[in-house]
Amino acid sequence: MGAIRYFELMTESLPPVAILLREARGAYGAEIRQTLAARGFDPLATNGAFVLGALHYEMTRDDSVRPRGRTLEKTHTLDRLIEAGYVDDVEGEFSLSERGHACAHAVVEATSKVTARLNEALGDEEFGHFLTGLITLIEMKETVEES
Repeated sequence: MGAIRYFELMTESLPPVAILLREARGAYGAEIRQTLAARGFDPLATNGAFVLGALHYEMTRDDSVRPRGRTLEKTHTLDRLIEAGYVDDVEGEFSLSERGHACAHAVVEATSKVTARLNEALGDEEFGHFLTGLITLIEMKETVEES
């Protein structure tokens, strides 16, 4: 049986790609939670790792809370990160505290670990195809959002 036919048969029994993507993203969340717990960090608010990452990579507050109409949710997440001591708010300018930097580094380590395992499981060529697929989905989303 050829690879294409095998893939067609395999995908007939799988849930839709959107569901697979949502569930697969959980691999990163699980690794982040485990790494943070092992290092003694409190659990992060929903999307807390993304906001910490945005600040870690020096994105502005607007960059980290603006996308896709979820401003209120992300602002609430930012407030919870401030309360937990991960983020400092100095006159409306947000930055990572020392604890926030340490937590952000743990998040980066956890996500890098998952990505490395995925690359190892797929091999370099297939991993490249996987990344191309993800980038294509992002471009499709941006096209829809711009129209």
